[in-house]
Parts: sequence; structure tokens; C-alpha cells
Amino acid sequence: MFGEKLIPMSETAETVTELTANSRGVWLVTTQGSTHVWDLDAWTYERRPGSGRSQFIGDSSPQPIWDVKVFPRVGHSFYVELDDTATQIQFRISTEVVRIERLS
Repeated sequence: MFGEKLIPMSETAETVTELTANSRGVWLVTTQGSTHVWDLDAWTYERRPGSGRSQFIGDSSPQPIWDVKVFPRVGHSFYVELDDTATQIQFRISTEVVRIERLS
């Protein structure tokens, strides 16, 4: 262990400043208090609430996206509507997006 060279966190991860209707892939969107997984191939959204954040129906489970009113963009909020057939259309409005990183 002593004398080992420290390897920095990978700098190869793809980050972008925004997602659009033409984006594809799976993205981790980090907001001020939570993380969100946007699978734009399967058209699903998953909210992973951070410590001390409110819990919503469907958290930590991919939910079908019904519509995206505002796509994630660094420095702004996003607005997504989810197809929750058990109740009705639900929506999520985020706090400010601070990072968007490709997962796959």
C-alpha cells in the first residue's frame, strides 16, 4: 500500500450540459438533493431521493415516461410526466440540475 500510485477517478465518463428529445442512452442526472436515472432508450425515469428528501410513489423504480415538458439541463429544473396506471399521470419537477453523466 505504501508507495502505491493513486489513480484518479476516471476522466473518461461522458458528461453533457443537457438532454434533448434526440438524446439516447442511459443518463445519471444529479440535482441539488437527489439523483435521477433517465433511460432514453427504454423511455423510463427513476428518482433516487437523497438523504432528507421526501419520498414519492415509484421512487427507486423505473417508471414509464408519458411526456417530457422540460428536459434536464445543467443550471435548470426539468419537468417529466410519468405514466402511473395505478393512479394517474404523475409529474416530477426537479431542483437545479448540477451534472448529467452517461451511464451507458
